[in-house]
Amino acid sequence: MRSRTIIGPSMKLRLTILVTILCATPVMAGAVQCLHYDGEPVTLTGKVTLQTFYGPPNYGENPDTDSRETQALLVLAKPICVDANPSNYEEEEKNQVKVTLVPPGGMDLGTYAGKKVTFYGTLFHANTGHHRTPVLLQVNGIKKGHE
Repeated sequence: MRSRTIIGPSMKLRLTILVTILCATPVMAGAVQCLHYDGEPVTLTGKVTLQTFYGPPNYGENPDTDSRETQALLVLAKPICVDANPSNYEEEEKNQVKVTLVPPGGMDLGTYAGKKVTFYGTLFHANTGHHRTPVLLQVNGIKKGHE
């Protein structure tokens, strides 16, 4: 003779509540903490690359007469996301693997080309034609050991 388990109404209610809670709970292992604009300090590590872009007056529409602009980009080891900052009209960005580096006056980032470097500074969103990635890092310094 087979044994049968009968689930009563109270057991069904408990199971329904449990399944609802489990489905509504975010999976923390895969959750990514986004970075912030607005002067909050960040530290980013990646490989520095130099890339040349067309500049004024037409940003590539007339390559023969357009100027060239070389910028240092940080190719990140893993993608980042940045939360929106509506007060400064800065949009949310997800899965960013390249960030434009904006050095303080006099800092030559060309010496770091091809090297893995850790920078610290603050993030801001692209807002001119000179900004070639959606997210930029205003460099405040370089982590010791990478100088």
